[in-house]
Amino acid sequence: MTQVGKEQVDSIATNTTNTTNTPTPTPTQTFTDSNKRSWTDVNYKFCNDQKQVVEEIQTQTSWEDVDWDHVREQTAKMVLEAEHELVGQEEKNEKESNAMDYWDKFYKKNQAKFFKDRTYLHLEYPELNPLNINRTQTTAYFNQLGGGSDDNTNSSGSTKEQRLENGGEDVKEQQPKESTTEVEVVDKWWEKVVESTKSTAEKTLLEIGCGTGSTVFPMLKLNPEKYFYAFDFSPHAVSLVKSNPLYNEERVKAFVCDIANEDIPTDIIKDNTIDIMMMIFVLSAISYDKFPMVVQRLYKALKPGGIVYVRDYGLYDMTQLRFLSKKGRKLDDNFYLRADGTRTYFFTTQILESLFEGAGFKTLVSKYDTRELRNRKRMISMYRVWVRGKFMKPLEEDTTTTTTTTTTTTTN
Repeated sequence: MTQVGKEQVDSIATNTTNTTNTPTPTPTQTFTDSNKRSWTDVNYKFCNDQKQVVEEIQTQTSWEDVDWDHVREQTAKMVLEAEHELVGQEEKNEKESNAMDYWDKFYKKNQAKFFKDRTYLHLEYPELNPLNINRTQTTAYFNQLGGGSDDNTNSSGSTKEQRLENGGEDVKEQQPKESTTEVEVVDKWWEKVVESTKSTAEKTLLEIGCGTGSTVFPMLKLNPEKYFYAFDFSPHAVSLVKSNPLYNEERVKAFVCDIANEDIPTDIIKDNTIDIMMMIFVLSAISYDKFPMVVQRLYKALKPGGIVYVRDYGLYDMTQLRFLSKKGRKLDDNFYLRADGTRTYFFTTQILESLFEGAGFKTLVSKYDTRELRNRKRMISMYRVWVRGKFMKPLEEDTTTTTTTTTTTTTN
């Protein structure tokens, strides 16, 4: 297995930026749609250091798929030509040394109310949806649980601008809601579900960087045949997971682990025992010179044939462009410092593939997920870009075949 180091990551990033031979269009702050309506592109406002308009994000929005090349070409020029001062080495070292402390302070301040529950992952990944629950059934279930509101300020006191600074996950994952009539006629399928226990579970699932449980708790009822493990390097976040009314160690076990600096404890999870892993907006919070070791640790704990799901921030996402309008935030190429001391990296699919393949994984899915979020009331347009990956640890026979082939070739 080979590792992907910083120089290789930098090379991939550089090559990715120059993959198109098409001239990059000059960015404009407004555009006209087919109905001759004039829209303002919020991304360019961020880049030009104009007044922030995050508070203009209203509920009257609509998601539309956007071609990745279009987004890249519209933003590449301003990103590449932007001049930024890098954060000094002493401050970079301090942020790295105290990364856990910054996230711990984040969770102590915001508790479990900052990010909304991720109630969509089973619709993206079939292995997380063994009951084949559709969107309407999903809406019915989470409505009866009492989903959070979409107010400008949530119960933690954070504003939408603060949440966008930390990735805007509550904004980005809004989906069109089914009508009340559709939801009302759905059977209460969740009342018929029999959940397994640790001793009877057919599969095991591990979430890396679980935060306060916004991923793992929505997954429990949807995956009754699985036993869940979840860890985070923030002790306070893990304590919040354990204080959740849904926490039950017959179904899920949470523990503290700093995956960037230590192995997954084998007294809790033995090597080659996990069926499915999830890394949802987690890898981006780690310094990318530590990416290869993190991925190798995942490989070690995963069963042959096991799957890792990754969802994270993509290059030229709106949150990256917002960093360009702020001084003293750039740590390195595509790596930025938030106001609260936490950090985030923006991926290309090439970098993601190289990291996992370098550790021995097979790439099953590697793609950009791009959306254009339009506010019809304010006539503003915002782009979001994420990467989505699905990687498999090869079966033992695949590894044996590869080794045999390599040996034969060398002998000849």
